[in-house]
Amino acid sequence: MTALWRKYSFVILFVVTALFFSLFLVFTNTADSDATYAEITVQKGDTLWAYAEEYASHTSMTPEGFIEWVTEHNGLSSHMIVAGEQLELPVPEEAFKFSDDAIHLASDRK
Repeated sequence: MTALWRKYSFVILFVVTALFFSLFLVFTNTADSDATYAEITVQKGDTLWAYAEEYASHTSMTPEGFIEWVTEHNGLSSHMIVAGEQLELPVPEEAFKFSDDAIHLASDRK
C-alpha cells in the first residue's frame, strides 16, 4: 500500500481535489439558479415586447426568448398581457432597485 501511495500520491491528491472543487461549483451554481426574479404589475399599454427591449441588458436572452420565457413561466395562454396582471420576469430584482431618471452614485448601492 505504501508503494502504491508513493507512486500515485500526486494523482490521488489531484483527483480528490478536483472532486471537492467540482462539488463546490455544483452547489454554488445551484444557489444562483434559484435567484429571485422581479415581479411586476402590468400597466395599461405595456407589452411583452416592450419589457423584452427594456430589460434585455439584464438577461442573455433574445427578445423572442424573453417573451417565450415570460409566457411559459407565468402560464399565459398567449403573448397578450392585461393591465393589473402580475408577471414574473427573468430579471434580478436588483434591476428595479434604482429608477432610470435619477442619478445614483456607486456608494448608494447596498
